[in-house]
Amino acid sequence: FVSVIPLVELERDLAGQALYVQPDYNLTASAVMMDSAVLSSSQLANPVSSKITVNDPGFTDNPLNIDKQWALPKVGFDYAWSRATGSAGTVIALVDTGIDGTHEDLQNVNLTNGYNFINSQQIFGHVNSDDNGHGTLVAGILGATVNNGLGIAGTNWSATLMPVKALDSNGKGDSSTVSQAIVWAADHGANIINLSLGGIGFGHDTALANAISYAFNKNILIVAAAGNDVAAAGSDLDQNPVYPVCDDNGNNEVLGVAATDQNDLKADFSNYGKNCIDVTAPGKRILSTINYDPLTKNYAPNSYAYVSGTSVAAPFVSGEAALIRSLYPNATNVQLRDQILATAEPIDQLNLAQCAGGSCRGLLGSGRINVRAALDTPMRLTPIQEGDLVTGGTDQNIYYILGGQKRLVSQFVLQQRFETQPVKLVNPSQLSNFFTGPYATPLDGTLVKAASSPTVYQIRNGQKLPVSYGVFKQRGYSFGQVAVLDSAEVGSWLTGNFLAPLDGTLARTPSGPTLYWVVGQALHPINYNFYIQRGLGIFPIFIIPSSDLAQYARGEAYIR
Repeated sequence: FVSVIPLVELERDLAGQALYVQPDYNLTASAVMMDSAVLSSSQLANPVSSKITVNDPGFTDNPLNIDKQWALPKVGFDYAWSRATGSAGTVIALVDTGIDGTHEDLQNVNLTNGYNFINSQQIFGHVNSDDNGHGTLVAGILGATVNNGLGIAGTNWSATLMPVKALDSNGKGDSSTVSQAIVWAADHGANIINLSLGGIGFGHDTALANAISYAFNKNILIVAAAGNDVAAAGSDLDQNPVYPVCDDNGNNEVLGVAATDQNDLKADFSNYGKNCIDVTAPGKRILSTINYDPLTKNYAPNSYAYVSGTSVAAPFVSGEAALIRSLYPNATNVQLRDQILATAEPIDQLNLAQCAGGSCRGLLGSGRINVRAALDTPMRLTPIQEGDLVTGGTDQNIYYILGGQKRLVSQFVLQQRFETQPVKLVNPSQLSNFFTGPYATPLDGTLVKAASSPTVYQIRNGQKLPVSYGVFKQRGYSFGQVAVLDSAEVGSWLTGNFLAPLDGTLARTPSGPTLYWVVGQALHPINYNFYIQRGLGIFPIFIIPSSDLAQYARGEAYIR
């Protein structure tokens, strides 16, 4: 016998004491795939001679040498180091599985105190807080000691790493723990937060989204992996969003990173999408530090491995941001983000069939990061501000500036949402510094459909939620309320879960035995005792097609 307090009762009991109550969701390290066995440092000997004085055996200046650190020269870290090598004053928090501070290539890096949310203990000094290996992989890419004649070279020579353990020995965690970890890092001096993790199967997570906004509003840059959710071809995040990379809160508060190979082709496993991806970075056959053999799960001290995944693409972007910040120590998180976006190398023209067999145009952000260009290009100080409506005057298009992107404003959205807001006339060259994001969305609650499709959506929190015909009728909507818009405009917006029936509705499938109670726009399974105890028998039952059930947001079970 199990007794679970329903969410609605918990909300009532905590009224005035909590801002919101929600179920907890599972998150995992954005899976990395091992390309070969774990290596010892002696197996990395005989390095290719480098034009830079770096004697780490794994380093190479050849961007096609996939047996060594091809990613560093590919994106220009070797050139960027002539401008900046990083600063101990820049703190990069790794919300991950911990860091093995005893590893031979990490024992001399700058480590600040961290926190282990799995056992509720602080992490002090150069200890091993990683019982999985994933966090140590990320740490090596960011800060492995340079010029020590061992292993590999990190992107930053002097940045400070902060271990914040939110994932367990299996690389698993939950959204509430990750949310706490983000807030803890923000409150303890982090300048950049690296999130090489994510989760699928749930909708917009309030706690996680609020934690991201909290950190973003404290001038912290948040970098997140796109995820590897369909290993054969990646997944379109506009249709199947993953969090936290898609938890942008409508303001591009998360710098989303997809993975590419040595030829600037999207890695087959990497997710993609217009709304959630900002840039790409190397993520295939990446050499880094490790302390656990991923096959045997045995402890493997002072080891190295080749790995693939968006998890290892994200730290290249965090490393780039740290170098920029060392050159511009007073730069804001928005300026760091925009500098990375503005200097990325466009690669759409190379990726003509890498996104589910079709073109990746517009689905890989502003392109593959170019660290050399980011440090060689003076930081943009533009009079264009977040929230501006602007036009370049040449094509008469109006754009909404949001999240470092220019978002095309349709005539419908201009009249509905921005009718009283002035439009700035700017130099077209200024607009060219902003890459094109999705169209600006209508006001929340607006019903829309594409001219070429019968599906009706409701706009909520920057997403479009499909509305089934049954829910459309139940909510009393009429087709006269539906705005018919251009297919490209509707197609550019992130697709969320189906719009749920009205709160308080009982629902089930035609043949399924499970009954659901709709609370907080989520379907909560209930058992017979709960059904009788709450007197729910007086309510009609809403029938959901079996094929649609998985498309609704699901909540925890209400049982007695």
